[in-house]
Amino acid sequence: MPSFLLRVTKVFGLLLLLLLIYTLFRMCFFMFNRPAFSGITAEELQHIFLWGWRFDVSAILVINSLYIVLMLLPVDTLSWQKWQKGLRVLFIITNSIAFLFEIADWRYFMFNHKRSTADVLNMVSRKGDFLVILPSFLKDYWYLFLLAAVLIVVFYKVSYWVDRYFDRLYAQLLPHPKATMLNVIGQILGLAVVTGLSVIGIRCGLQLIPYSIRNAVEITKSQYSSILLNTPYSIINTIQNTTLEPSTFMDEAEAYALIQPAKQFAGPFQPKNVVIIIVESLSKEWTKLGNGVDCTPFLDSLMDHSLTFTNAYANGRHSNDGVPAILSGIPALMDEPFIESIYSNNKIVSMATLLEQKGYSTAFYHGATNGSMNLFTYSQAAGFDHYYGRTEYNNEKDYDGAWGIYDEPFLQYFYKGLNTMPQPFLASVFTLSSHPPYALPKAYKEIFNKGSQPIENSIAYTDYALKRFFESARQQPWYANTLFVITADHCSPAASNEFYANGAGRYQIPILFFEPGNEACVGYNDVLTQQIDLLPGLMQYLGYSSPFYALGNSMFDTTVNHRFVINRADFVYEWIQDGYRMKFQNDRAIEAFAYPADSLGIYNLINKGFNESAQGQNATLWWKAFVQIYTHAMVNNKMTLN
Repeated sequence: MPSFLLRVTKVFGLLLLLLLIYTLFRMCFFMFNRPAFSGITAEELQHIFLWGWRFDVSAILVINSLYIVLMLLPVDTLSWQKWQKGLRVLFIITNSIAFLFEIADWRYFMFNHKRSTADVLNMVSRKGDFLVILPSFLKDYWYLFLLAAVLIVVFYKVSYWVDRYFDRLYAQLLPHPKATMLNVIGQILGLAVVTGLSVIGIRCGLQLIPYSIRNAVEITKSQYSSILLNTPYSIINTIQNTTLEPSTFMDEAEAYALIQPAKQFAGPFQPKNVVIIIVESLSKEWTKLGNGVDCTPFLDSLMDHSLTFTNAYANGRHSNDGVPAILSGIPALMDEPFIESIYSNNKIVSMATLLEQKGYSTAFYHGATNGSMNLFTYSQAAGFDHYYGRTEYNNEKDYDGAWGIYDEPFLQYFYKGLNTMPQPFLASVFTLSSHPPYALPKAYKEIFNKGSQPIENSIAYTDYALKRFFESARQQPWYANTLFVITADHCSPAASNEFYANGAGRYQIPILFFEPGNEACVGYNDVLTQQIDLLPGLMQYLGYSSPFYALGNSMFDTTVNHRFVINRADFVYEWIQDGYRMKFQNDRAIEAFAYPADSLGIYNLINKGFNESAQGQNATLWWKAFVQIYTHAMVNNKMTLN
């Protein structure tokens, strides 16, 4: 028994060491991302750190469960020197891997705006994305890797010292008593007690339902929940979240009466060419619409000749969220992007599938390495005839060294490709130069260098690339009969102020409908709209009269009385409707703010009876109807009318 108690003491000491390290990690995470948590008080931060230990203990116990069991076997394992060395290696490797994920998140959070979840494992497994961006990540954030290396070395040294210390204590137990049945039974009971306590720790307590990442918003405000969590816990907790749980709040007929995904518009159909330009990270704030840093002189000028939607929102935070939202009307409401989920093979509607019924030729262009973000697979599922990427471009002198082909040459390649397409055509192009690491061609580094943040320079370069594209396209015979739709995949990970960093502004994007020579398609429109509205909006604009499935509402449909915007972040739904911005979890609003009056979300109306008010109940009803229809349609593969 003395040997077993010594082993328990050793395990407990090492776990306390890890808890201290995770507390230090939380402080580092907070300091590295301090601008994202403006307004937090010292009292709230203390509350978060105290509660954070629950999530730390849970992650530590899961990561070290095998080590604990092998250390506390009901035999005298301290006498097995090779066994102890093997356990030390296991302990160092498993925890070092967890450290690397945690430390990488101190900077990855800037782009992700959440703790990394299990979908980061999918990114690591995609060589086309992970390996190409790794060198630039190492270059830009070398200090993190240096810090990680130093930490792991120190961690190894301390662990080695702990091993030696307990070896000396074990040596003092000589002569070691022989194992007896009573001794073995005592160790088995001791292991059972440790196992029971570990289960409680993994569950984060004795409450009826084990805690999960979703419980973070019950402990602190949603915008601070990432401080409360740690990255290993976030990954572990979501690794099994492969299925979507259907939500049922009301009768099916009642839900469909509100949302009405079956759409049909009046004709006659106008067979215009359609070009969808999706600009990487084009936040509204970078344009003249944002009243902030203006990096887009060309787009600004084009807005004066376009129908520009000034109150438009993205439906996700990532590129592989935004593309399906724009082209297929599918919002990002799952723990992972739709195109990486188990539902990616579902039958879906897209601009391509609908317009192909009208004889359109279709193509999707993206200058990244083929297969990046699964966009090639999505383009096939969405019915595009052709995909053109870095492989098809076939000129590595224009490769940016990280993601793919610089925007200016690739957009020139795009317009030349349009020249070869049979009309009418639908073609979508997705730019990439305004993505970290914001690489610029050497010839333009001295031209686009006036921004206070790297993204401002890359946005300015992409704006110039778009100008060059339109200068070339304007000379082509198909140009006059073409509708151009310009928008963003999502907002920038960087921001110039608090509203765009943490408020609703982190979803605000421009949407432009530009049709050369059509004066009826000019003006500024403040209708509340979102990416998933583009699919029905385009169909109504063209006079597409056949019925089709769309969760969004056309921005041109004047019969829509209740417009809304939906998003989901940190396992909380965000919903904008009728002058309010709300956050929902389970079946109720947990935060509500007057919007846009309280654009920074300072005055929470929940404590003033918002959920019981007529406005609160009405908004909740609409949100429930949408979530119910979305989840059931996704799970049952019914996002089409047939």
